Amino acid sequence: MKRLFPLALVALLLRPALAAERQNVLETLGAALASDRAYDAPERERLLAAIRERFADYGLQVVTPERQPAIPVVLAVITEGSFDEAPPDRMADVAFAAYQAMQRGAPAEEVQGIALYGYRKKIAGDTIAAWANGYRQLVEARVPDPVAADLVNFAMNRDLTVNDFDTLKWALASGVKEGYDAKQYSTFLLGSMLLGKSGPGTISGDAKAEFRRAAAEHRAPRLPKYEGSFSPKPPPPPVYEAPVSPNPPADVAQTPAPAPVKPKLASPYPIDTTPPLMKPRSIKRATAAAPPGEAPADSPKMAALWPGLDATYHSYLGTPYVWGGVSHSGIDCSGLTSNTYGENRIKIPRVSRDQYHIGSVVADSGLRDGDLVFFNTLGAGVSHVGMVVDAKTRRFVQASSSKGVTVSDLDGKYYKTRYLGARRVVP
Repeated sequence: MKRLFPLALVALLLRPALAAERQNVLETLGAALASDRAYDAPERERLLAAIRERFADYGLQVVTPERQPAIPVVLAVITEGSFDEAPPDRMADVAFAAYQAMQRGAPAEEVQGIALYGYRKKIAGDTIAAWANGYRQLVEARVPDPVAADLVNFAMNRDLTVNDFDTLKWALASGVKEGYDAKQYSTFLLGSMLLGKSGPGTISGDAKAEFRRAAAEHRAPRLPKYEGSFSPKPPPPPVYEAPVSPNPPADVAQTPAPAPVKPKLASPYPIDTTPPLMKPRSIKRATAAAPPGEAPADSPKMAALWPGLDATYHSYLGTPYVWGGVSHSGIDCSGLTSNTYGENRIKIPRVSRDQYHIGSVVADSGLRDGDLVFFNTLGAGVSHVGMVVDAKTRRFVQASSSKGVTVSDLDGKYYKTRYLGARRVVP
């Protein structure tokens, strides 16, 4: 799933703002937003007014070392809201829920991703905390990330109580501990929940009985119909794995100059058993832009690959955002880019932060279809990724927290001010 940004690094960058004696939450957020050039003065004031109203007395809390980790999480979810042009009161509401979840001891990275569901429906901070802690407990119990994240998404979509979520969580963890396949066990639990005939407690018992019976009878367990956001089947074996840049760019924010103002098809990419089609090459940081108007050199490899990439990303349009999702039932930003390439037999990392270190650097003026474009939310590294789908009009596809998979304008105000750079997977 996408890892948004290293929170420890953000905390270090925020330390000067937090050093002022007895600075409260509102003052700290206000100082951070004042330095964010994505907002003009009226927008900033409307957002701060909404935050002031929603946080109420919580906004007057002094930012102690214990509360400090919540600040970058709050700012990150605000930025994600600005990507979708959410109204200020909605951004303030999601930010407050994230802050409350952090105050309840939930892990920062999980809160940062799960809180984005608040842009689809109102979710209380204690519920986000329960989901974030539950996800962490499932992963520690060796439940695969996408399966654990899918349970959180199921709880959100079905308005499960925290007690029901916890019952299913521990049932899944127990099934994996007994050696059963996590995807199958989750399919039984959640598919049975969709049937609506029994509650989580009964279903948990039924799952244990069915899987033990199936093992004793040497057969596959009988599963109800359920399409989760975890991948239903592995991608085809890759014919090419994008190399990690020998000179990877520093994973810190850069401030670029503003730019001028369904069925899937089989991949046409050549498949053979020879060694990788390309060798890693030395990469220099792209600080100098290509001459204005100059198109990138033609690429026979990308020309052969693009029809498959184009068909694949189109097949995901409208798919809802699911934190950690990797399927047509739900997907996140880096899941979208890794699946789009992976389903066309090109292997790239799953996480956006790792995707930023593959292939070659691309100057902003030399973008072409298929390039990966990266963004930061607070000036501390990669937090969001998309793929260029129309270089001439500077359009890219992304998984938006509230709109799902959609095509956006790279020169849109919020994207332009948070653009970090681009990487080319196939030369």
